[in-house]
Amino acid sequence: MRPLRLRGSNLHGAHHFQTKLSTGTVSHMRNSVLPIFAAAVVLLGAACGSRQATPTTPHPAGPVQYLQAELDTILSDPAFQNAHWGVMVQSVENGEVLYRRNARKLFMPASNMKLVTGAVALTRLGADHRFQTRILACGTVDTTSGLLTGDIVVIGGGDPAISGRFGGGAPLAIFDAWADSLHSKGITGVDGRIVGDDDLFDDVHIGPGWAWDYLGTAYAAEIGALLFNEGAMAIRFAPGDSAGDPADHQVVPATSYITLQGQAATTNDSTAVGLFASRRPFANDVDVGGAIWAGRDSLMLYVAPHDPTLYFVTVLAETLQGRGIAVTGLPSDRDVVSADCDSSVTLFVHLSPSLGEILQPFLKESQNQIGEMLLRYIGATTTDTGSVSGGRRAVSATLTSWGIPDDSYVYYDGSGLSRYNYLTPEAVVRLLRGMSRRQGFEVFYDALPVAGVDGTLERRMVGSRAEGNARAKTGFISNARALSGYVATADGELLAFSIIANNFDTPVRPVEYVQDLVVERLANFERHQ
Repeated sequence: MRPLRLRGSNLHGAHHFQTKLSTGTVSHMRNSVLPIFAAAVVLLGAACGSRQATPTTPHPAGPVQYLQAELDTILSDPAFQNAHWGVMVQSVENGEVLYRRNARKLFMPASNMKLVTGAVALTRLGADHRFQTRILACGTVDTTSGLLTGDIVVIGGGDPAISGRFGGGAPLAIFDAWADSLHSKGITGVDGRIVGDDDLFDDVHIGPGWAWDYLGTAYAAEIGALLFNEGAMAIRFAPGDSAGDPADHQVVPATSYITLQGQAATTNDSTAVGLFASRRPFANDVDVGGAIWAGRDSLMLYVAPHDPTLYFVTVLAETLQGRGIAVTGLPSDRDVVSADCDSSVTLFVHLSPSLGEILQPFLKESQNQIGEMLLRYIGATTTDTGSVSGGRRAVSATLTSWGIPDDSYVYYDGSGLSRYNYLTPEAVVRLLRGMSRRQGFEVFYDALPVAGVDGTLERRMVGSRAEGNARAKTGFISNARALSGYVATADGELLAFSIIANNFDTPVRPVEYVQDLVVERLANFERHQ
């Protein structure tokens, strides 16, 4: 399978970068960064004119050597003298390595680690795999009154898709459907609790190497076998009637699970920034403050509550209450199934979307919690309890079976958020090329962001031959930026590439520009000119 949407030209790409410079997009960057773009534009212009004009410099021995010389020039700019570049480009079709630079060195890959997690999960579980969440009645139901005397127990199955992302944008859509299912069973009240059984996974809810100062943010939400709305909630801020009035804030979806402390203000300053919402460590108090401009409608900030299972069952109980199913017991003492569960009965089983569908937001939007759930679930398929360590052993065994040396990666979490993770560009390209020959490749390929079209690449490489062509996973944590995936050349040859930068002290955008230039040059590569 090859991408077919090849449009634009290298000249267009060069003009695109010139336009960005002329409109001041990079005016904030240091002067030392600008030579990158000047050199890049010259290179692109020379490449696009290959059919119409002879380059002013002597032509290397052939197209591949010419490509290598261009990429060396792009990646050798003095602005990145403190940085480390790792790059590898290989033909998917014939295995020829077209370019390598530090390809066997270990680099911090950031979210490029999701390529490993996604590929292993797809291979081990299959694209059609669905996660099961079982809802049990632990007690007896009076068919006359509709009262369940006992608890409703939700058995977590590691489903990462009980969220608004898979509920048509409504976070409570799945819980609303569960309320309808209970009504259909004749249950109109629960004289007991909503209990969450999350024993499929262990009780380590964060990843190794995650930093304390971002715990509580949505992208670092805690993980459990029961996870609601990807472990996150939104706080919607709206301005008051006039400047000086308190701003309005409310939790979305509405829940009593967290407590908001503080107050944001309304301001007439349209340039004002500084709204904040910050959860205190290992608590569910969220400090809010700052200011919002009186002229805007609203603004959403996202936080992640502490204890994913208790969050899950609290919101479920509140949803049932709102749908006319009274619940007398408070969600507490989670993981404790009531003593009369010998008489339990399965009320219904919730099935997730297929793994193929779940991989779309995982890779396109780089959703961290999906990766962490997949890692633990993979571990649960090989051990009694899903854990990071069990998942890592299963991932390592899979990579070994694919011929990827164990000294070419250090795998610590499923999302790439950990700074303990390392990958070599060569290992990434081996994985990408290997996936192209395995069952499920189309699902894997289609889940990657498409340059200039969607996901984290929606605004990159627009107007070049890479647009609608390159499919690649981005990755970003402090001082690390990665881009790895596939691109078709002007000849229609599919290439696998990995471009990772570490330890740079420039702004992030120059790194992205260079990565994009490399991919655009690959999209314009021709073996027969």
